[in-house]
Amino acid sequence: MVIHLIFLLTQTLILIVLSIPSLINTSQLDYDTLVFKQCDLTDTNILQKTTKYRNYLNQSLLIRAQAVSSFLRKLESESSRSKFYKTLVGNEEHAVSGWFQCREDYPSEICHRCVGDLREISSRLCGNATSARVHLRGCHLKYEIELVGTPSAQANNHHNYKLFETPEHGLIHKICEGATAEIFAGFEEMRTEALTAAETGVVDGHGFYEDSYKLLHVVAQCDGHVKACDCGECISAAAAAAAEECRWSIAGQIYLEGCYVGYTYYPHEIPDESYHEEGTKANTGKSLAIVVGVVAALVFVGIIFMFLKSLRRKGDDC
Repeated sequence: MVIHLIFLLTQTLILIVLSIPSLINTSQLDYDTLVFKQCDLTDTNILQKTTKYRNYLNQSLLIRAQAVSSFLRKLESESSRSKFYKTLVGNEEHAVSGWFQCREDYPSEICHRCVGDLREISSRLCGNATSARVHLRGCHLKYEIELVGTPSAQANNHHNYKLFETPEHGLIHKICEGATAEIFAGFEEMRTEALTAAETGVVDGHGFYEDSYKLLHVVAQCDGHVKACDCGECISAAAAAAAEECRWSIAGQIYLEGCYVGYTYYPHEIPDESYHEEGTKANTGKSLAIVVGVVAALVFVGIIFMFLKSLRRKGDDC
């Protein structure tokens, strides 16, 4: 009986220890924070020009909303198997083409949750938009709607090929935050070197790069349909945009058509943790690790106590 209990306690301890890394990593991920959204709401004018009767407008909007809903459900389903997926979903009047992408270093389960949140958020924020782009911290999506009955749609077999062409790397969104870095000697040179390393890193890393360079932590990623050489060019353009748009910001995020770059400057030293930009989440991970460690220690003490107790009983029997 005692031996069996000790065996069960040992198994419990092993499971706790093995689960610590995944618990900590998951707790650190701020994947569902909205970074930005872009919704093209020019749909009403388009539909009014293409419908013969004005009272048909509401029905067309409903049909299109169903197509978008099917598209978003398809993305959420595929996110359990992939971190990038592009597709075309259509009905008798509307076709929806687009993709989702998750941050490459986030676990698959987090990717699936993130895309699930994207589905809800994009539906709520962009409604009946003809095109939408929604970025969360851990994933993003983009889609466009095309009227199937139009000549251009029929010529392209109802597929919006422009959505998947090599982008022009235009600036979509920027975030420049933190105190001025002008007082830190060599900051600009350090950032230039770090982002240059990212330009090479995304090519070697098949579209994703995360690393620390001196006092900078850098993350870069290209959209999944962007080719390797174009990916490097996009990150180079993002680095140039960071130098111009966020010149003295100690933290910045640059989103271009096709890629994004984020950097964080630590004047003293880079924290020895993953996912540096989510500082509060990292602290939560530390706290969780402490709690799990205490529980594991208590289980271990319990095992020792039961073992000693069993030895004492055997001594009493003699």
